[in-house]
Amino acid sequence: MNAYPHCATAWEYANDVLDGTIPACRYIQLMCERFFRDVERDDLVFNYEEAERVCNFFEHLPHVKGKWAQSKEKLKLEPWQVFGFVNIFGFYRKATGKRRFNEVFKFIPRKNGKSIDAAAVGLYMAFRDNEFGAEVYCGATSERQANEVFSPATRMLKGNKSLMKFLGVEIQSKSIFRSEDNSFFQKVIGDPPDGTSPHCGIVDEHHEAKHDRVLKTFQTGMGARENPLLYVITTAGDNLSGPCFEKYEEAIQVLEGILTDEHADSLFVMIYTIDADASDDYWKTEEALRVANPNYDVSVSGDWLKKQQEQAIRSIKDQGYFKTKHLNLWVNQTEPFINYEDWKRCADPTLKIEDYAMHPCVMGIDLSSRIDFTATCKVFYEDDADGRRHYYLFPEFWLPESQRSEYESWRDYINFTEGNEIDTIHLKKRIRDDLQNYMVEEITFDPWKSAGIEQELDNYGAEITRFPQTIGQFTMPMNEFEAAIVAGRVHHADNPVLNWMLSNLQAKRDTNGNVKPRKEDKKKKIDGIVAAIMGIGRCMQTEDEDYSAELIII
Repeated sequence: MNAYPHCATAWEYANDVLDGTIPACRYIQLMCERFFRDVERDDLVFNYEEAERVCNFFEHLPHVKGKWAQSKEKLKLEPWQVFGFVNIFGFYRKATGKRRFNEVFKFIPRKNGKSIDAAAVGLYMAFRDNEFGAEVYCGATSERQANEVFSPATRMLKGNKSLMKFLGVEIQSKSIFRSEDNSFFQKVIGDPPDGTSPHCGIVDEHHEAKHDRVLKTFQTGMGARENPLLYVITTAGDNLSGPCFEKYEEAIQVLEGILTDEHADSLFVMIYTIDADASDDYWKTEEALRVANPNYDVSVSGDWLKKQQEQAIRSIKDQGYFKTKHLNLWVNQTEPFINYEDWKRCADPTLKIEDYAMHPCVMGIDLSSRIDFTATCKVFYEDDADGRRHYYLFPEFWLPESQRSEYESWRDYINFTEGNEIDTIHLKKRIRDDLQNYMVEEITFDPWKSAGIEQELDNYGAEITRFPQTIGQFTMPMNEFEAAIVAGRVHHADNPVLNWMLSNLQAKRDTNGNVKPRKEDKKKKIDGIVAAIMGIGRCMQTEDEDYSAELIII
C-alpha cells in the first residue's frame, strides 16, 4: 500500500483503535469494525486513487489559524481525519459506480478542527469533484456560525493564489464562484430557498437548530446529483427533543447495526465522546480528554483542556458546559447546583430578623397557583470592610390547610391557611406588615403569576420589580448565589424547609453557560430558594448598574 500512503494511514488507525493502542470510545471502535466489514463486502469497491486524490487536495490547502497560518504551513491531516475522508470518498457501489456514502454525521468536540475540515470538503465538492455546475451550500442558524466554515474556505484560497488560479474561481462577499461552469460554494443563513440543487450541503453545529428544515431542504434537493454529499458536523447540545439529538440516536443505531436499510448504509458516522457507562470519575481523567478530543495537543491544547477540566471539577455550574463542549456528552441540563455542605456552613441558627430591621432589604416572592407552596424571602444585605456583599435570608412559606398532613413535621415553619387554597388576604397582610417593620426597598416577583396582588402591593407604597423567569434573567443571580455560598457571604437561620428546597435545586443550562433554577420532579419544591435568588439578584444592583433591561419598575 506504499503507493497510497493516506489509505495505509486509515488502515493503521483502525487497527490501532481496535487493538487498544489508541484509546477510543465504543462508537469509534464500532466505526472501525464497520470499516473492516465494508472492505470485505462484495457489493462495494474501494477506490484507492480517489481516496488519495481527496486527501492530497486537502493537504494542498493552507492553514488559516494560529501558528501554522503564521508560518504559511499547509494542512496536515491527522490519522483520524484521514480515516474519515478515506471512508467517505473511497467506497463506491459496484452496481452503480456511485459513491457509497452520501450523508456524513461527524460528532466532534469543540476546537478539534471540524469547521476547517468542512471548509475543505466544501471547496473539493464545489470545484474538484467533477460535478458540472456544482452547488455547494453551507447552512447555519446565524451569520456568525455560517462564517465558521465559509470564512476559512475563502482564506484558504486567498492564501494559495496558484490554487485559486488553477481552480478558476473568484471570491465574492457570500460566494466562491467559477464562471466556467457556474459552480459555486456559498453560505445560507436560515432556511435555504426552494429550487436549490445541492451537490453538497454542509450543516454546521446542528445542535443549535430548532428544526431540521435546512437539512431536509438540502437532502430533498440532491435527487438530480450523481454523487451528492450531505455533511453534518456538530458538538453535543442540551436539547434532547431537537433534531440533532434525533440524528445522533439514529447514527448510533447505524453503528450498532440496528438500522441496516439502504439509507443507513449510505450514512457515515464518526462520534468522538466518552462512554456513557464509564465510571463516575472517568470524565476527570486525562484519558477521557484524549479519547473525546482526537486533535488533543494538535489543534486543541492538552494543557488548556486540563485547565477547563480542573475548573469543572471545582465548580458544579461549569460541569455541564465542560462535558457538553469538551467531552461531547449530551447533558440533560438537570444537575445539582449547590454543594449542600457549603450551604450548611452558611447556617447560623442564632440569626434573628429583628437584628436586621435597619438593614436595606429586598423581598423576593415566588407565587404559586394557590394550591402549592408560595414563598417569600426577605434578603437583607450589607457590605463588609473589603466591599464584599453579604446576604441574610429570612424565608416564609404558605400552604393550604388541606396539605398540612404532608408537611406536619414542619408546622412551625409553614403558614397553613384554611381551605383548599392559600388565603391571599393573609399573605398580603403579612407583606404589608413587613413593609412597615423593615426597610424593604423593593419587592420582586414573576409577572406571570402576579395577577390580583401586584396592584394591591403598589397601593401599599411598595416599589415593585418584575422578574421574568427566563434563563437570561437568572444567570447572574444564580452565579452570585453560588459564589456567595462558597465564600460564606450567604447567611441563613437553618430553616428546615429552605434547607430541603436547596437540596432540590438543580440547574438548567444552555450551551453558552447560562443557567436557571429547576427541579427534578413536581414533588421536590424549590420555591423558597427561587424567591431568595430573585431577591439576591436585585440586591446585586447599584445606583449605576443594572444587570438586565428586562426588569421593569412600575
